[in-house]
Amino acid sequence: MTGRPVSIAVVGAGPRGTAVLERLIANLGDRAARLHVVEPHLPGAGRVWDPGQPEHLLMNTLAGHATAFPDHSVRMAGPATEGPAFLDWARGHAPGLNPWDHPARAQMGRYLAWAYRRTVDSAAGNVHIVHHSVRAVALDEEDAAAGGRLRLGLADGTTLLLDAVVLATGHTDQRAAPDQLELAFCARESGLVHLPPGQPHEARLDLLPPGEPVLVRGLALNFFDHMALLTAGRGGRFTGDGDRPAYVPSGREPHLIVGSGRGVPYLARGQEPGRMPAGHTLRHFDGAAVGRLATRRPGTVDFMTEVWPLIAKEAGAAWYRTLLEVRPGAVPAPGFTERYAAVEHGSAAWSALLDEEVPDPADRFDLSALDRPLDGLRFDDRAAFGDWLTGRLRADLDAARAPGRSPVKAAAAAVAAVKGQVRRVVLAGVLSGPSYRALAWFRAFGAHLSSGPPARRIAELIALHDAGVVTFLGARPEVAVRRDDGAFHAVSPTTGGPPARARALLDAWLPGTDLATTADPLLRGLLTAGLARPHRGGAAETATASGALDVELPEHRVRRPDGRPHRRLYAFGIPTEGIHWNTAIGARARADADLFRHADTIARAALSP
Repeated sequence: MTGRPVSIAVVGAGPRGTAVLERLIANLGDRAARLHVVEPHLPGAGRVWDPGQPEHLLMNTLAGHATAFPDHSVRMAGPATEGPAFLDWARGHAPGLNPWDHPARAQMGRYLAWAYRRTVDSAAGNVHIVHHSVRAVALDEEDAAAGGRLRLGLADGTTLLLDAVVLATGHTDQRAAPDQLELAFCARESGLVHLPPGQPHEARLDLLPPGEPVLVRGLALNFFDHMALLTAGRGGRFTGDGDRPAYVPSGREPHLIVGSGRGVPYLARGQEPGRMPAGHTLRHFDGAAVGRLATRRPGTVDFMTEVWPLIAKEAGAAWYRTLLEVRPGAVPAPGFTERYAAVEHGSAAWSALLDEEVPDPADRFDLSALDRPLDGLRFDDRAAFGDWLTGRLRADLDAARAPGRSPVKAAAAAVAAVKGQVRRVVLAGVLSGPSYRALAWFRAFGAHLSSGPPARRIAELIALHDAGVVTFLGARPEVAVRRDDGAFHAVSPTTGGPPARARALLDAWLPGTDLATTADPLLRGLLTAGLARPHRGGAAETATASGALDVELPEHRVRRPDGRPHRRLYAFGIPTEGIHWNTAIGARARADADLFRHADTIARAALSP
C-alpha cells in the first residue's frame, strides 16, 4: 500500500465502526488515505441508536458509563487520543443529566453522531473521508491468487476498489425459522397481524388497534421498549411516585397479553437514587482463575463443569455476604463465608454446608429458582398468576432501589462482573464444542439476572398490570392460529383457564446473531465467494458451530474456507459473537474498554503493508 493513498472501507458506522475509523485516522500519521464509510443510517448512531427514535426509549446502561472515545485507561499500541465521554458531552447538550440516570437512547444517538463528526473533522488534510449512505451488498477479490485488492459492491451500483475492508455491520436481520414462516403464513391466510422480531422503533406498531388484545411473546429488554411505545408512546401517562406510579390510559393502548420462555421479566438493574453502583470485587473467578483456564489446550475446557462453578461460586459468595450483613442471624454459626469459600460449588461438602448452616431454604442461593422461577408452579388462571407476579415485581423493585441490602442484586453484580472473565476464556479458544451451547444459555441467564431494564420500567409494568393494560400469560406459551375462530390462541402450562385469544401477535425480541441464518446479503455472500467461513469452536472431533464469522485473533482477520487469514478483510463486533462473546456491550469510560483496544489492533493491521 505504498505510492498511492491507502483506500479502506469501514462497513457499518455504529459505535464499533466509528471507533475503527477514529483509530485509522490516529494511526495514519502523515500518510494519505481515502477512507470510505458505508452506513445507510446516520453515521455514528447507526441503526440501533437512531436519534429520531422516540425519547421515551431508554438505555439500560448508565449515563456515567458510556463513551465513544478512548481515554487514558485504554492500553493500546496506537497513538493516544481522547474525547469527551457521554456525560461530559451532555453537560453542554443535555444539562441536568446525572451519572446514575438511564438516558434516552435517542440522546445517546445524538452523542454518537456528534462523536462521528468530531472524528471526521480531526482527520488531516491528506485524509479524504467519504460517507456512502447505502448498504454494502457484495464483496469479492480483484485477483485472489495474487492477494489483490477487494471490490465492495454497494446497493446503488457503486463498486469500491479497496486495500482493506473492515466489517462492523452490527445487528443484521435474520431469516425467519420454519416455525415462524408457518405461523406468518397462517396469519396472512386468516387476515391476522403478526409483527416479527426486530428493532422496536422500526416495528409497524400502528397495525395494533386500540383496545384490542395483542399476544406478546418476550419479556426481555425489547419487550420494555415495545411496552413504552404502546403506552406512553400512545399518550398514556404515569402519575404519582416514581416507584409506585399509577397509569392513566389514553384509550389508544392495546391490551397486551404477555408470555415468554421464562414467563417472568428480566430483573431490574440495581439503581440506588443519587449514587453510582458500587460494583463487585472478584474473589473466586479472578485473574488467576482465568489464567489457569486460558492456558489450557484448545477445546479442553468444559463450560458447565469448569467455568460455571466459578461463576456460581462468585455469585453465591456475594449473596451470602450481603445476607449476613442484612440479617446476621440467618446463618447462626460464625465464619460461614470462610467455610463457603473453601468448598467447591456443587460438591458434597458444599451441599452439606448449606444443609447444616443455612436452615431456611429461602435464604439459600438457588440458581435454578432465579433462572426458571415458574418451574413446578401452576395457577388457576391468569388473574391469580398476575397477582403472584406483581408481588414478585414489587419485591424486585424494592431490591433494585436498595441494591446494597439485597442478596439478589449482590449476586447480579457478581454475575455482571464475571462476564469480562468469561469473555477472556472464550477469546482464548479453549472451550469444548458442546460448551458453546452452554455459553448461549449463560448469556441468556446472565442477561435476565444482571442486564435488565431500568427500575422505573418495572414500576411502570406493575402500574400497567394494575390498570388492566397488561395481562401475564406465563412460561413457554404455545401460540397457534385457529382458522375456525379466525384468531391466534395461546396457552401456557403456568396458567389454567381458557386460551388467550387475539387477532394480533407481537414477537418482542431481537433475533440472535447467526451467520447460517443471516438475511444480510453481504455476510451471506462472503461464504459463497470463498472469502470466509463459519466459526466452529472446540476440538475437531466435537467442534460446534458458534454462529460467528471466523476470524484470526488478535487482528480480527477473516479466515478463508481453508483457515488461512485474509490479509485485507477484517470483522469486528457482533458478526464475531461466538468468538468474542457478549459483543453487544458498549465501551465503558475509564475502564480500558476492549472495544477501543480491538479497534486499534484492527486499524493498525489494516494499514500495514
